[in-house]
Amino acid sequence: MDSFDIELFRAIISSRSITQASQALMLSQSAISQRLLRLEQELGIILIERQKGIRRVEITEQGMRFLELAEKWENSYQEILRLKDTEPDQSLVIASPDSLVNFVLGPFLKRLPELGYFPRLRTQQSLEIYDLVDNKEADVGFVFRDARYANIVTRSVLREPISMICRPGSPWKERAVHPQQLRKQDEIYLAWSPAVQQWHDYWWNPSTHPVVHVDTPAAMLNYLAPGTWAMCPESVVAAYRDNQEIEIHAFAEKPPDRECFLILHKSPGSGRAKMIARFERHLDAFLRTLPYHV
Repeated sequence: MDSFDIELFRAIISSRSITQASQALMLSQSAISQRLLRLEQELGIILIERQKGIRRVEITEQGMRFLELAEKWENSYQEILRLKDTEPDQSLVIASPDSLVNFVLGPFLKRLPELGYFPRLRTQQSLEIYDLVDNKEADVGFVFRDARYANIVTRSVLREPISMICRPGSPWKERAVHPQQLRKQDEIYLAWSPAVQQWHDYWWNPSTHPVVHVDTPAAMLNYLAPGTWAMCPESVVAAYRDNQEIEIHAFAEKPPDRECFLILHKSPGSGRAKMIARFERHLDAFLRTLPYHV
């Protein structure tokens, strides 16, 4: 049995006549009759009632049931044929801290639709991103801490040096400023990474309050005023290097670099492993263009 058998039987039933069915299908009556007989023999049932001298045919109860099932089969078969024309799901959920999206990954993320991806971006903190990847709510994660999760693979992709920034008119004139020249109560504070935080706590008392705690570089710059200061990774510094309203200083006692890690689930699920591997290749090609890639 094939789809033409179904079409043939449907033509017979709709016209109630083998003669009219043969005209509609542009086949001889004998060809229609022979094919119908072969179909009945294949199925082992009688589909129509044949009576001598009566041109009008009647469908049997089994014939009605066959037509119902055959049409369902044909619809399913057509869906199977359409599978070859269906593109695999290229949606990609990417979880990343705000600073990385806006100051590092922006140009790469904009290219993803050209590369065949449909990205969905979620900006979160590092620990939240681990949970998203661990629960398979995100395909790819970027984080600033190397945590240990049984189902997650982690690799370092970026290491950025840290500088100090302030406004013109601030008291620091040296190219390299020592941490002892800075007061925490004048700081616009943003937690960049655990390693940078540890260095920070060595030089300034953790119990001392800064001017303000912020979560994003944009908020940090909004609060930055003459006489205040902030710590910034290279990607943020580079964005404001030509800004006359920002002064950039090195630290005489160098902080550790801000390290960024790519995290992936060990078992991303059916059909997604190849897509994520292809994404990694594109990502690595982009990261190699940056001065602080690993």
